[in-house]
Amino acid sequence: MKLIALDMDGTLLGSDRAISKRNMEAIRKAERQGIYVILATGRMYRSAKEYSYLSTSDMPVIAYNGGLIREFNDGRILFQQNMPKELVAPTFDLAKGYGLGANFYIDDNLYGNEGNPYIAGYAEYIGVPYEIIPDRELHRTISEGDIMKMVAMGPAERIDHFLKDHISEMGRQLYLAKSWPGFLEIAHKETNKGLALKSLGEILGIRPEEMMAIGDNLHDHEMLEYVGYPVIMANGHEYLLDKHYYRTKTNDEDGVAHAISQFI
Repeated sequence: MKLIALDMDGTLLGSDRAISKRNMEAIRKAERQGIYVILATGRMYRSAKEYSYLSTSDMPVIAYNGGLIREFNDGRILFQQNMPKELVAPTFDLAKGYGLGANFYIDDNLYGNEGNPYIAGYAEYIGVPYEIIPDRELHRTISEGDIMKMVAMGPAERIDHFLKDHISEMGRQLYLAKSWPGFLEIAHKETNKGLALKSLGEILGIRPEEMMAIGDNLHDHEMLEYVGYPVIMANGHEYLLDKHYYRTKTNDEDGVAHAISQFI
């Protein structure tokens, strides 16, 4: 094994949003054996960077669910995949029709639409500031900017209704995945953690069978399918728990440390 990719929320981080001592010790043990340990998260780069102390190497982070691969040490971008500009505004209009709010990620900054009741809590959770785009400026801003991804947010039943009605046509043009029951990640069709790991592996000369990935939710699916050592958290999504992945403990039971100890 040469590389371990770790999802953050629901995987590496406990419910207290911290990395436990046991998880840190397991990561250090892997690094001492020459194994790269990287973050592969749906979070923004600036949010993930707060955890850059995780690794003692100069490894990059996979952020935005695979839309960005960027160095921690100097900020150099190795890979970036934005949403097609012509699809952002129509997608937002569709989501708004279901009573969903929307977050937009432009130049590693967080923006939301007017009347978005979810963005404040989300921004507090990931530890970044945010800005509301006035309605009169929204379509121009999101049509002209480089949007890394959009997250439609709202009650889980509205998200499910939206997906049921539109996933067939939208899925041909965009990547859609629920990261939490009320969060729908929307990005470029070729954006996912699996493809990002493939790109990073090509840069580093590491094959998929030499990689481990640990995750908990649907946006980790492609990553888990890609690697030779896929690990699902015990608190993971039921769809992934039904797969033939190695099952570790929950994120509040040092599941990452337990998984690493089973393989190295």
